[in-house]
Amino acid sequence: MKKNHDNFTTSIKLLAPATLLIAITLWAQLVSPKAVAAPNGEQIFKENCAGCHAGGGNIVDPKKPLKGSAKLASTDKLKDYLLKPSGAMPAAPKIANDAATLEALYKYCKTLK
Repeated sequence: MKKNHDNFTTSIKLLAPATLLIAITLWAQLVSPKAVAAPNGEQIFKENCAGCHAGGGNIVDPKKPLKGSAKLASTDKLKDYLLKPSGAMPAAPKIANDAATLEALYKYCKTLK
């Protein structure tokens, strides 16, 4: 019986560090922040802007296209406009107040030619 007890004790001593390592690894995966994909400016544009600004134009007022607009002079100007737009343009505070989303949208809009 002593030999069985010794084998069991030895097994526990060998398994304990491995079990602890597995537990720590699993815990770290649960509590560590997950990598979040950077916002996609083209996708943001398609979902929020393309309905009126397809191709960088403006279906409400074709004389004031999005591409080349002074509102795209900087991210700050775009943010200000998205928070307090004029005319038929709806406000977009969720986009304007999320720096990464705003930056992605701004960069995409600057590519419109």
